[in-house]
Amino acid sequence: MMKRTILFFILFMFSLHEAQTHQFIYELHFKGDSTKNKMDSIKVILEVGKEEVKFYDMEFLRIDSIRKNKNENWTTNSTSQQLMKRKKGSNTHQNYRDNLFDYYLIESKDEMKWEIFPETKKSADYQLQKAEVDFGGRHWVAWFCNEIPINEGPYKFQGLPGLIFEIEDTGNNYSYKLINSKKSEKELDTTEFLETHYGNKPIKITNQELNEVKLNYYNNPYSWAMTSTGTWSVNFGDGKIYNKKEDIPYLTRRTQEELRRNNNPIELDIALKYPLK
Repeated sequence: MMKRTILFFILFMFSLHEAQTHQFIYELHFKGDSTKNKMDSIKVILEVGKEEVKFYDMEFLRIDSIRKNKNENWTTNSTSQQLMKRKKGSNTHQNYRDNLFDYYLIESKDEMKWEIFPETKKSADYQLQKAEVDFGGRHWVAWFCNEIPINEGPYKFQGLPGLIFEIEDTGNNYSYKLINSKKSEKELDTTEFLETHYGNKPIKITNQELNEVKLNYYNNPYSWAMTSTGTWSVNFGDGKIYNKKEDIPYLTRRTQEELRRNNNPIELDIALKYPLK
């Protein structure tokens, strides 16, 4: 399988000009909880178009296909929380974040100051070269291939003289590996799941304002239940159903614990640090 993928890249280099859009599929391993060794794994897509670069969870494409082909109203949220797009050649990113029932747009400028090393290694028929960068409060080691003249990589990583095949942080929290690629003769329509969240247009805010939204929810995650005049229930998957106002203090503590524990976003330097309760 890997050999067929690599052979595709050899053909890809000679037909680079023929397709408008190229999809590079990476396997992302990451720790939602930095205190544990457990790594989650999903597939993510780097889409390099004629004028724009996009990055999103591959699951969105599967759901989008179901919606269009079967006319079913399926939706999904981002597992990676790394949804973004930008103009080619720019370091200004449009970052999309789904948070509970709202969808947000945050603009950021992210310049990569790479240090390139002479060290190389082989990946099937390709020679990769080492580079390192500090980004998002983490130190990253990348392996890029200058035989493929695309200076892109997963998420916001760009600017090397070749496509990034592998990149991971030295704390072993995030790791991306290129596993496949596709090309399309036309631009893909991502308006349903990237530029909007299934028709829900993003609210443009700053990262600080988003952190304030998250902190407000953290401080009182069940305010809606306190004021509800109807029936409601919460299920944590522990076999119990919580549906009384007397349950709210316990539900609040448990939700706050989970938010603190699963708070290991890729960009640590702008992340909200939840207070102990």
